[in-house]
Amino acid sequence: MPDTTTLVHLKDLWDERTAVSLAGDPLSLLRYRSNLLGADLRITNFGGGNTSSKFELPDPFTGRAVRVLAVKGSGGDLGSITNAGFALLYLDRLDELKTKYRGEANEDEMVDYYPLSSFGHNRVAASIDTPLHAFIPFPHVDHLHPDWAIAFAASANGDRKLDEFNRRFGRHIVWVPWQRPGFELALLIENAVKSNPGADGLVLGSHGLFTWGQTQRECYLNSIRTIDQMGEFIAEHRARKGTPFGGLVHAAIPDRQNAAIRLLPALRGILSSTRRVIAHYADDEDALTFAGARWAKQLSQLGTSCPDHFLRTRISPLFIEWDPAADSLETLVAAIRRQAEAYRTEYRDYYHAWAAADSPKLRDANPSVVIIPGIGLFGFGKSKKEARITSEFFLNAVRVMSGATAL
Repeated sequence: MPDTTTLVHLKDLWDERTAVSLAGDPLSLLRYRSNLLGADLRITNFGGGNTSSKFELPDPFTGRAVRVLAVKGSGGDLGSITNAGFALLYLDRLDELKTKYRGEANEDEMVDYYPLSSFGHNRVAASIDTPLHAFIPFPHVDHLHPDWAIAFAASANGDRKLDEFNRRFGRHIVWVPWQRPGFELALLIENAVKSNPGADGLVLGSHGLFTWGQTQRECYLNSIRTIDQMGEFIAEHRARKGTPFGGLVHAAIPDRQNAAIRLLPALRGILSSTRRVIAHYADDEDALTFAGARWAKQLSQLGTSCPDHFLRTRISPLFIEWDPAADSLETLVAAIRRQAEAYRTEYRDYYHAWAAADSPKLRDANPSVVIIPGIGLFGFGKSKKEARITSEFFLNAVRVMSGATAL
């Protein structure tokens, strides 16, 4: 069993008394494991990742015990999921889908089979990752989006650094190059695990981390230990690199919260050209360090480091160019107005350059994240909760960029 006595960044939150009370209910124990993992945004972002367990239940038709896959349903959140949020499917039916598969060009048609594989009365929508969990040959699987693991996944030298990580900590984490989520990826990961006996995890390039175990407890420990060690590894690299993001150019202004209060009405108005938005303001250390850094604009325009981020933060935030030490708030508002219009034009051009005939319509060309040196960052959404989550996603991205540039 993985050792947790030397955890540096994370905590082992598992309570054995709670686990024992759930021992006869594998679905509740999966929910418990999932809630613990989702309680820390460094482990996985809101709504991101998925967890699963394979166990036996009596078939409602025959009464005989059958193997079932319980996996987080589409759109659920690990931190708040309940038992009702998991999709239950016949494991043998999912395995039989391999005989139906007609190749990568036709993999989208496989999604229609997932509802047909549902167990009992369960009608929770199964996610695109369902076959991936079914085909990994372990009873319990975690797929997470930890900042430190995505730093490996997003680095140009991520595969080489993962080899170095394995040597440093005596681990056997496998690297798999990026493949879009779907049935083909499930088969690729199944082959990668079977081709690497003794592997205890897997990093999917440009995406995230997969870990597993023979028991719920072992799976949980494997996940937090792997993530914690990746955090140690990145911290060692960052210590050798010195100041992150090229160094601080614009320090945080002392009255930044008052400045944010004065700025917000104009900022919300400018970004509500299509729909009314609510703002969330973040001025913690990560936000201010990134906003004032030499490389901040360049890094912020590179695109998202994880597909889940794209859904919240768009392809890139709006980085406002101004000098907090020399310019006024009036100058800042003018800069926001001018640069927001340029952002909308560029975003429309981006959409039309890549949209297909069946693509969803462009809903809003406004940015959902705005970064302002000296003040911090603002997230926007249709509600306060959505705005806060958007801000959290970009702070996840900041930590990923910090780790990736260190690597």
